Amino acid sequence: MNPSIEPETYPDTSNRIFVRIASQISLVVNGEDIFRELQERVLKWAFDPSRNLKGIPDGAWDGESFEIDAEHSERAAAIKLDDPTYWAFLLRERLKDTNRIWTTEVGIAQRRPDEAVFGCRLICSQLGLTETVPRSIPNFVRGIAFTQNALLDGRPTSAEPWIVDKEDAVDQLVSFLNDPGRNHPLVVFALPEDSSDLDETVLPVKPFIRRTAGYVHTAIITSEASYELTNKLGREFSVYRQAIRTYNPGFDPDSDLSTAHPVASAARVHSWDDTEFDTFTDFLVHQTLRLTRPRDALERVQPPFQQVKRIAAEHARTRAYAAGESDAELLRLAEEEAGAAKQEAQASLELAVNADVEKEQALAELRQIKASYMVVQARLDALQNRLNNGGAKEKDIPDDLADLESWANQHLAGSVELHSRALRGAKDSQYEDVSLIYKALLLLRDFYVPMRRQGGTDLKEAFEARCRELSLEEQPTFTGERAGEQGETYFVRIGQKRIMLDRHLKKGVSREPRYCFRLYFFWDDSTSQVVVGWLPSHLSTRAS
Repeated sequence: MNPSIEPETYPDTSNRIFVRIASQISLVVNGEDIFRELQERVLKWAFDPSRNLKGIPDGAWDGESFEIDAEHSERAAAIKLDDPTYWAFLLRERLKDTNRIWTTEVGIAQRRPDEAVFGCRLICSQLGLTETVPRSIPNFVRGIAFTQNALLDGRPTSAEPWIVDKEDAVDQLVSFLNDPGRNHPLVVFALPEDSSDLDETVLPVKPFIRRTAGYVHTAIITSEASYELTNKLGREFSVYRQAIRTYNPGFDPDSDLSTAHPVASAARVHSWDDTEFDTFTDFLVHQTLRLTRPRDALERVQPPFQQVKRIAAEHARTRAYAAGESDAELLRLAEEEAGAAKQEAQASLELAVNADVEKEQALAELRQIKASYMVVQARLDALQNRLNNGGAKEKDIPDDLADLESWANQHLAGSVELHSRALRGAKDSQYEDVSLIYKALLLLRDFYVPMRRQGGTDLKEAFEARCRELSLEEQPTFTGERAGEQGETYFVRIGQKRIMLDRHLKKGVSREPRYCFRLYFFWDDSTSQVVVGWLPSHLSTRAS
């Protein structure tokens, strides 16, 4: 770290209450009288004698509406709706850590007598922002996921991992990865080379499943199946040799960076050393339970308890009006409805305020990271200069593109990044002069990147001179709005951003892939490096 960089100043949050959603699951559950079965499971968990709930009403066990808010008692409440058939439950309790209050919200919606949608949201109210809120799932969810006929993203939940060991199983895995309806992460544990022994994963799988039940899909892939997966997705999106890969929702191998679906090698897991998470399993659980859908989408699946309470009050007032109740009774019900609406607004505001604070903190941290990155990058540049442009030379250029990804990782890291689309383009390359592909990448590393980072006429002239030596031209990809005419062809996705490949290196005017060379890229200001989105063929244009 450069001591001249002043640390960001955060607002004092030590005495403020912050509300976070720690986890949220949604399952479709089938079975005889399943609505009532799910109610009883939740109530049995909530009314366990070890829990400090006092004065449980008689009708509570029958699924009726109730509220417990007695002195020296945890708080619990339930709301029953008849049209539609819906039951909402809330339990608020303080556990060993007195700085935190945990709220469990449950929603059960009946679709048919033998099918219900079951949702559970865990919310943590914490004093200050200094500690990470642990992500977890209530115990009773595990019982439902493991013993009931439950579906997550259309796949049955189970205490056992999904075994991917044959070609048809790989096909099913790929189909599920690409399913736009998949809203939850899929974690795949690979076995060692030449192994089909399910006990040889780098970490025990079943404890991970128990901690993520109802939210994360978990699979084990054999060595033989890993080869097949590599054939279908490419090395950049595969998983093998005891690695662990998390395939996040929205998987799109045609536009995603491989880092959007993080992989941990066996060596990384074995050498885990982190002050925040004791084990790699703790870290993996925390990351995979992270909510990936926006709050409004989650709340459409499971409305917040306060919203259901407000709807119930509205229904009660409407029924009373239709029955001709007295003005005094209607006024009382209207006041209850207004109070419920106020509580709903307050609960929503607490989550929104917390999101804004976390956003500002994340932006501040990003500014610090970028400042630190610039310092590290400057040191790296100086080191490269001292080594007299050390690294790959023309004599080190391979004869084919089979190992382009590993070559790029070894020789381009920190200056040029190959997007997964570029690697797939190289895999299908028909271009005859393979060496030019590597020389163009080294041109970007050794001449273009220094020119962009440092500026100056000398570096610009050096880049242009090297382009002439290679008979390459560096130009804008398009002028005006022509990029949009080709849909997504000239764009790549980095995280949630859609970025245009606005520059390209070119050689030749022929449309014949053997003789025409194109390398499309953009300059990433956030990391001060080049991202190559496609090579070596010509992308479609209006003319083609």
